Amino acid sequence: MELVTLAHVTLHRIGSMSAYGMVEQKEISGYHEVVDGTVDTLKELVLSIAEKNGDLRPALQTMVQVQAYQYSPNPQAIIFNAQPRNIHYGLPYATCLAFPALKIDQRYFKLDEVAAK
Repeated sequence: MELVTLAHVTLHRIGSMSAYGMVEQKEISGYHEVVDGTVDTLKELVLSIAEKNGDLRPALQTMVQVQAYQYSPNPQAIIFNAQPRNIHYGLPYATCLAFPALKIDQRYFKLDEVAAK
């Protein structure tokens, strides 16, 4: 049993940053164990997932963190956006939420902090 950090990552526009321009886009989502929940760690995770799914890392170098309140009801979410040239998408490129979890074998259990008096 160990305490780890999990990140729930949703890439909303896989395909929008590919070499082929306007291709059919898809959304993928999943949980990933990460070393920490920092913006840099989550950005690198998004880049690696995007690259594995056909989007180009050089095209994603313009990806920046944007304000969560614009796109997510969860203020703890980390939102990344990237726009290809001459196209504007209203949906952000990726939404990430990192949180502590308990790992037992290959199973994860979300932990919620409880305030104690």
